[in-house]
Amino acid sequence: MNISRTNTAGSFLEQVAQMHQRRQERLASGKRIARAADDSAGLAIAKRLEANSRGLAQGERNVADGQSMARTAEGSLQSSQDSLIRMRELTIQAQNGTLNAGDRDIIQQEFDQLAAQITQTAGGTNFGGRALLDGSASGADAITITDGNGGETAIEIGDASAAALGVQGLSVGDPNTLAALDGAQNTLSSERARLGAVDNTFSRQISQLSAARISAEAARSRIEDVDVAKAAAESARDRILMEMSVAGQRISDEGRGRVLDLLG
Repeated sequence: MNISRTNTAGSFLEQVAQMHQRRQERLASGKRIARAADDSAGLAIAKRLEANSRGLAQGERNVADGQSMARTAEGSLQSSQDSLIRMRELTIQAQNGTLNAGDRDIIQQEFDQLAAQITQTAGGTNFGGRALLDGSASGADAITITDGNGGETAIEIGDASAAALGVQGLSVGDPNTLAALDGAQNTLSSERARLGAVDNTFSRQISQLSAARISAEAARSRIEDVDVAKAAAESARDRILMEMSVAGQRISDEGRGRVLDLLG
């Protein structure tokens, strides 16, 4: 009977020690599922959710990059529009009959410099080495942004050089110059409006992706991560049980020893 009780106590102590070790491993790693043996089905679900969460996070970064690209292009187009406004102002000034030929030459020089600046802005605007306003991002070559959730958004920007806008080589004394400048203004306004709409689309996508990522991460955490408060409480209980079991065995051994002394 005593031997049976001793074996039972030893087996119980071993079980408690194993559980305590497992809980310590979970606390140390922060994972309820540290290996497949802990919960094979839960591990499979958690890894699928982790893959989804990380894909959404990358998609969120992709869209944020696309938004930055659109804003970069729109900012440069605004600069070109400001130049067009000044060119229109100069044209109106040059067509005033109070000016002489020399005055108009000076105005023409500034006009030409502004046209060159528009072309320089178009050629020099890029994002991550990708040109944006030279016509290489239009039509079939539009820049596609993927959100990691099956969605795609195209950023299409036309050629914004002075030649493409029809304002290169114009004369401030030509009555048709104003109409050409107004046409260029309308073109850039349309481009900026389209980029603004894309910017707003990206903002909505970022919010949606962020919400979906947070939900996926929370679901994964509930399955895979350890409940620290619960695990700590169970670990403390295991220590108490082990100490009680060891104390019980020691008392039992001492009692058995006294009985043997009396018999011997």
